[in-house]
Amino acid sequence: MAKDSDYKFSLQFEELKLIGLDIPHFAADLPMNRCKNRYTNILPYDFSRVRLVSMNEEEGSDYINANYIPGYHSPQEYIATQGPLPETRNDFWKMVLQQKSQIIVMLTQCNEKRRVKCDHYWPFTEDPIAYGDITVEMLSEDEHTDWVYRNFRISYADEVQDVMHFNYTAWPDHGVPTTNAAESILQFVQMVRQKSAKSKGPMIIHCSAGVGRTGTFIALDRLLQHIRDHEFVDILGLVSDMRSYRMSMVQTEVRSVYFNIVKVSSDLFHTSL
Repeated sequence: MAKDSDYKFSLQFEELKLIGLDIPHFAADLPMNRCKNRYTNILPYDFSRVRLVSMNEEEGSDYINANYIPGYHSPQEYIATQGPLPETRNDFWKMVLQQKSQIIVMLTQCNEKRRVKCDHYWPFTEDPIAYGDITVEMLSEDEHTDWVYRNFRISYADEVQDVMHFNYTAWPDHGVPTTNAAESILQFVQMVRQKSAKSKGPMIIHCSAGVGRTGTFIALDRLLQHIRDHEFVDILGLVSDMRSYRMSMVQTEVRSVYFNIVKVSSDLFHTSL
């Protein structure tokens, strides 16, 4: 890409930071909900937030730090959420069950560089564990070079649901994927898409904050579907749309997403975008 185009891209990316500044997030700011947010600066917009169904009518009982994100096929194709906290793991599984989600994509490890990024919200062994009213059983766990694939069975009363859990464990330390890392991530995205062909409910995506890696995954998944039917890729338009549903989606990874989607789409489809 020419230097002037690169500069123009940078200016346009800066404009993305203005998106969503005027969209309210009152529920996240309620005193009883503040402890449910992993980061104080990543809060779900009210209009697109996922609402939990609860018999408890207390204010805040329907809250979880998660937003619906539109996809290529559905206006609620994804749920972007933060990595569960110890205090919110029960709510996380409640969301999985209530949304009838059959796919969870985890894009972080529980601990990275001696920092806690996400609670270990699933059983360590095959012994079932109760998370509130929901019981979770790990049926299988298969480790691969860059990811781990798990199968869970969750149950509540007489309701039973199987869930696929895809945990990408090799995200680059500095956040922005290099070309080699991007190829691995793209393979992971394509594998999840293939597995999701017959799944029901929104695909639940999370990293730690639920915006950077999460946004990158969703952007890549949407773009890889888009370029099968179109020759034009508007990455900035896509990110702009995503940020209108959840704040800070994609973050600095947007530049790498753009350059790598151009390369990969060219390799896959022999087109010049």
